[in-house]
Amino acid sequence: MAELRSELTKGGREFIVILMKKIGIAGATGLVGETLLRLLEASDYEITDLRLFASKRSAGTRIRFRDREIEVREVTAEGFEGLELAFFCLENELAREFVPEVARFCPVIDKSSEFRLAPEVPLVVPEVNPEALKGHKNIIANPNCTTIPLVVALYPLHQQFGLKEVFLATYQSVSGAGRAALEQFFYETEFIALRQKPDTGGSPFISQIADNVIPVIGSIDEHGVSSEEKKTVLESRKILGLPELKVNSTCVRVPVAVGHSLAVTCRFDRRVEPAEARNILNKAPGVVLKADSELATPAECRGKNDVYVSRVRQGATEYDLNLWICTDNLRKGAATNALQIAQRLLGE
Repeated sequence: MAELRSELTKGGREFIVILMKKIGIAGATGLVGETLLRLLEASDYEITDLRLFASKRSAGTRIRFRDREIEVREVTAEGFEGLELAFFCLENELAREFVPEVARFCPVIDKSSEFRLAPEVPLVVPEVNPEALKGHKNIIANPNCTTIPLVVALYPLHQQFGLKEVFLATYQSVSGAGRAALEQFFYETEFIALRQKPDTGGSPFISQIADNVIPVIGSIDEHGVSSEEKKTVLESRKILGLPELKVNSTCVRVPVAVGHSLAVTCRFDRRVEPAEARNILNKAPGVVLKADSELATPAECRGKNDVYVSRVRQGATEYDLNLWICTDNLRKGAATNALQIAQRLLGE
């Protein structure tokens, strides 16, 4: 594992600096992999061996990292041999094929949904359930980009009031669907600006996304529930340790480039005062609580690593609380959370 060294900084406070020396990133050419690379590049981590991987179609790409260029390799399990940690930012099919094999060589933090609900695989948000990492078997799942901000905001409230039920509507940006989706959005937006109808042939979306909202994300089951909605329900239960938690979820794709938003009503076992809830959220790790007169928006949270909360107010009963939550889905919703998991792993 990576070395640890401690050093004194301002005010005599001691910090532990983690030296990630040998790491690999699968999916380095995608939006999440690219964001993870930029976070690592801007960090103080000493990385002596950085290996970048992607699917066959992206292999051969050269990516600049600090003072050098690194060629992206086609992903293979053997390519990770000798590394201390691997990040996987690939689709489910490739994760299913390679993650268990790579886990023979080093711990893998996987962003796909392939292993999230497996009983033996920790599904981790460090502000909520870091203890889940104990006894891991070299595969750690990074949750869905909507589930992460939801549980970061709800967990401290649950500790005080006892979470009973959640009513959730999401407003998810197009970057959550990948680079091709983001390019389609920009393409369509140009047509809308010229007051012309965009061409949606070949779009990754089922409908026009610019100047529109699409009230379904992922596939629909026989009950009319989308795969994205299932993720918010099942992942929240696992992370919070509440297997019977009722989560009413509607997930919507909106014409925003980066930044997911959530309109949430929480129902608790005990009466909740908005002022007390605001005080709890103001102290909660990973949360930025906006003042009563201020709003959290996707544009504001873009490029930042926290979960932003505003419009904290009483619901229909004294047991209900309404929240508006925003986060950068490529950062805290994906890459930042994975990096925080890595810090916990290497810190062990």
